[in-house]
Amino acid sequence: MLESLREKNKQIKILEKETAEISKSIFSEFCNEIFENCERLQSFTWNQYNPYFNDGESCVYSANTDYIKVNGEYIYDCEWFLEEYVTSFSSSTKEKTVVANPSYDKNLSDAARHIQDLLGSLPESFYEEEFGDHTEITVTREGIEVEDYQHE
Repeated sequence: MLESLREKNKQIKILEKETAEISKSIFSEFCNEIFENCERLQSFTWNQYNPYFNDGESCVYSANTDYIKVNGEYIYDCEWFLEEYVTSFSSSTKEKTVVANPSYDKNLSDAARHIQDLLGSLPESFYEEEFGDHTEITVTREGIEVEDYQHE
């Protein structure tokens, strides 16, 4: 049984190495393609860290890929991100008024969603190995910049 366990651990190490190589390749290819396909995209950014606090739960390293910035702004704060928006909402009747967003940029919005999809698909180990802990990563057409990131 011990030999079987050792063999499984070897296989896991091989798969982890393959996953890291594939992730790195996919990330690189994706970055090239996303900038080629979206002229208005200048950069995308995320941060990653292991929280300092410990409230009883284990502190776990994570890449915060749901909260990305595109061109220096958090996407959920960007006027161009949503195709339409709610102008009024009645809590009693649950009725809402939705209007088209004149600032909506389909190409940039789609690019942001593709970035989120890719970043959410890569394993956490990829981020920590490639970019470290307590960092903010900005990807531009020219390359990747990794800076120290301070958080609470």
